[in-house]
Amino acid sequence: MEEEPLMQVEPSVPAFAWWGAAAVGAAIEFLPIGLRMLNGEPPADAFWPSVLRALSLDLFLRDTGVLLWVGAMIALLFARMERRLHGQARPLLRLACVVLAGWCTALLVTHLMLDRAFYQGAFILAPAAMAMGLVPAVLQWSFDKEARQTVRTFAVALGLVALMAITPALPATMNLLPSPPPTPQQGYGAMPGPFQTTTTTMTYAMPDHVASLLDGETVEEVSLLTVTWPKYSVEPPGLRVPLGLVFHGMGAPAPSDYTDWTDHLAAKGMVVVHVTYPSHLRIEGEEEAIVSGGRSDHPQHALRMDAMTSALDTLEDKLLYQTEADPQNWLMGAVVDPSALYIGGHSLGAGMGMMVASVAFERGWATEALAVDLEQPYTHAHDPAVFGSLAASPEATLVHVAIAEDDTSVDPCHGVAHAMRWSNEAGVEDVVLFQIPSDRHGFPPLIASHYLAATPVHDTLADHAFYRRVDAHAEWLVASQRGDITTANFAAAHLLDAELLTPMGEWSDGTPAAPLEVVEAPYLEGATWVEGCQAKVDVWS
Repeated sequence: MEEEPLMQVEPSVPAFAWWGAAAVGAAIEFLPIGLRMLNGEPPADAFWPSVLRALSLDLFLRDTGVLLWVGAMIALLFARMERRLHGQARPLLRLACVVLAGWCTALLVTHLMLDRAFYQGAFILAPAAMAMGLVPAVLQWSFDKEARQTVRTFAVALGLVALMAITPALPATMNLLPSPPPTPQQGYGAMPGPFQTTTTTMTYAMPDHVASLLDGETVEEVSLLTVTWPKYSVEPPGLRVPLGLVFHGMGAPAPSDYTDWTDHLAAKGMVVVHVTYPSHLRIEGEEEAIVSGGRSDHPQHALRMDAMTSALDTLEDKLLYQTEADPQNWLMGAVVDPSALYIGGHSLGAGMGMMVASVAFERGWATEALAVDLEQPYTHAHDPAVFGSLAASPEATLVHVAIAEDDTSVDPCHGVAHAMRWSNEAGVEDVVLFQIPSDRHGFPPLIASHYLAATPVHDTLADHAFYRRVDAHAEWLVASQRGDITTANFAAAHLLDAELLTPMGEWSDGTPAAPLEVVEAPYLEGATWVEGCQAKVDVWS
């Protein structure tokens, strides 16, 4: 007896058509990723659109979880409709369901890889929605007595996959889990204020020798200075306003990725510049770099600082110390004075901030007050001629170095090394090194990832763990420059006093959220995440 084909479900459709339909569906997800990797993009960049899609889908479903139930009803409707169809309509509908199942299976595979690499269990609604696309095909063939046993078994297995993805989301969609601490309604971490803000852009000249080495980035993308300032109305002319500099992470030059950060700073009364710089620089014959203890010997660091020199020159020429308002009267006569300076950096941007601090001192900036905020920090150069000295830090200096518990991108020892430099080399007493914890007590889970400081992943964990500190840093800096000692001391207490700094609010059932974990100087003991950092720092000694 001749053996029937593996996928002989509809006599009018050859077996290869079913496999082809599944492959077409899978290609919708995998083909763009593969093309980006073949184009030379690193895996993280190749998968980044998938990351943003899952993030957007999960955040959308958190507000409209009922749509998951609607999706389930539609899937059941498809299966019931298929039973009533005759002729060619039935196999065509089944082919469409196979394409959908192939695509959703690819989505789930991608999600599984990204969850291990980045998400760390933060998203449960997005994979549930992806699994809904498997349901029509599962229902059509699991109970089809005319289909071959192998096909029915495969459909049942696919159904189990869908069930494993959907089940964790059910308690969340039924509101059976505690909700996270809400965003503060007033004070630090609440909506940006008291000022409204507005934004404009400037450009700086990218040095030719740097521009020639750009890899996957354009000069236009990485030579922007995005300026956000408070909209004054009654402030007197000549009012001194602090300067803030925010540096983005690797491969994330878009100012929109950090607008929440810059808005919170500017709304407190300072002028903030999101500084783009070249992340990806291709150097032929480059050897594998040593990356350890806050430093690396990547030659790109020196090139980025060449670009930064041009950027800071542009700021001095076009923004700082102006005694008259421009034709648009955008600062109402206030003067941007970097004697009070904020330096904030995320990931590679934190390493840039470390190097820019030394250059700022050389330019005569930060003579009165300096606020430094390094979020999930990466490295700076290993060459002292490039990274410079922090010894000229003003007496009024506050430094925060934040490590995220589920950061899968950078080694926490980089942050430990940066904290040690501010404490030992600069002699700064007010250096706070701490870990932001993850908390999976309820839904949505609070996952302290590498991207906590970025606008696209702004959640209530970020409000409590990051934005309230941003607000306090800005208020401390503005008040210090204006001589408002009472307000400055109040803000400083929220940055330095553990009783005010570490609490993270309560879940809706009254359970306290996991607090920040502070490690005191010399930052090498007291927490598991600092163990072994001394050896990594000593690599450069």
